Amino acid sequence: MTTPIITDHNITLNLPYDLSDDDWKKVVTVYKSINGYIEPTENNVPSWYGTESDAQYICVSVEPSGLLCEGNIGAEIWTGWFTQICARLSLALNREVSDAEM
Repeated sequence: MTTPIITDHNITLNLPYDLSDDDWKKVVTVYKSINGYIEPTENNVPSWYGTESDAQYICVSVEPSGLLCEGNIGAEIWTGWFTQICARLSLALNREVSDAEM
């Protein structure tokens, strides 16, 4: 069995920072529905599979340019997570959520 190669990933989703409070509640519900979710702690950064201080993690932050998704994790996990978050956010918010640069 081979060890997965861990690499840095980042992408910005076309999710505006000024969503309504109701829409942000939907976003948090989506976060919690994805496997590996870790409740935010003192830094208030939602994470999956670990935090930024761990060897492997995915985290998100709200930026003026959109929802910044960053991770240091295997490509298969990243691709699955990214596919899920885009699909689930799109359904929850009734708008297409995808790579902001597309």
